[in-house]
Amino acid sequence: MSSLVECFSIIRDPRQFTAGGKMRTQSLRQFANRQIKMDRQGKFQYRKHRAYVIHKMIDDLFVIRQVPPSWQALKPEHIYKLVQYWKKRHINPVTIMRYMTIIRRFLQMSDCQIDKIDNQSLDLTRPKPKKRRNKGISPDMWQSMDNPYARIIMAFQVEFGLTFQEAIRIKSYLHVKQHGLWITRDIAFNSSDRCIPFRTEKQKAALQYFDWLTKHHDNLIKLKPYEELRLIWRTALAQYRLSSTKSWRYLYAKQMYACLLPEYGNYKTCLMIRDEMGIKSRNTLWQYLKA
Repeated sequence: MSSLVECFSIIRDPRQFTAGGKMRTQSLRQFANRQIKMDRQGKFQYRKHRAYVIHKMIDDLFVIRQVPPSWQALKPEHIYKLVQYWKKRHINPVTIMRYMTIIRRFLQMSDCQIDKIDNQSLDLTRPKPKKRRNKGISPDMWQSMDNPYARIIMAFQVEFGLTFQEAIRIKSYLHVKQHGLWITRDIAFNSSDRCIPFRTEKQKAALQYFDWLTKHHDNLIKLKPYEELRLIWRTALAQYRLSSTKSWRYLYAKQMYACLLPEYGNYKTCLMIRDEMGIKSRNTLWQYLKA
């Protein structure tokens, strides 16, 4: 009876599993190392990452006591429990999916075909992206701003596509022409001349307000110091919970695109807007239109 109890206690001894698990782990690792050395596909960093993932898989199978005697003996249940362990460790589902891409490729190269270890079977899905809170504004918002300086700065950005720096330096007698705004290189953000034609009544209203504010003869930075203008701008936008560092000139691009597209088509419309805003990159314009 005592010998039977002793035998039973030996079988239940966790150290026996640990010893056997280490031997199995070593066997899996040796086989994996040979396969990894033979797989020369991809750059060095990618090959290094593949090796890391396979070694992590072996180590974590040992941690959860699911080490198979060989790679050929690996079952779907081992993979399921491994994935569950990773989830409990709060590993990002997208990261786990990338791990599984490498693992499935490794198993296929090692002639270890295992069914039902696709992402759907493992209940792995990409998390839905959080909806961005719309921090945009209406193109007409400038007309309701209380401070006259903030109002005209916003109007120049929205109705003419100017930057903040251009808006505070433009002069009525010099830059306002009969058919449009002439932005000279000395105030342009990219040091290049450009012309912005008058197309809308809101543009004319903005210029009339600008003339009234500056008395037809100077720019904003001559009426107020730069730091005071920045403070006025920040305070005005804070009332709407908007960033004072963001440029709102993208609204000009969106308005003009909708206005010009029916007449000129996409290609010519984009060229015209880029010329008027001083944009050289098509990607920049695309970002403005998608904002």
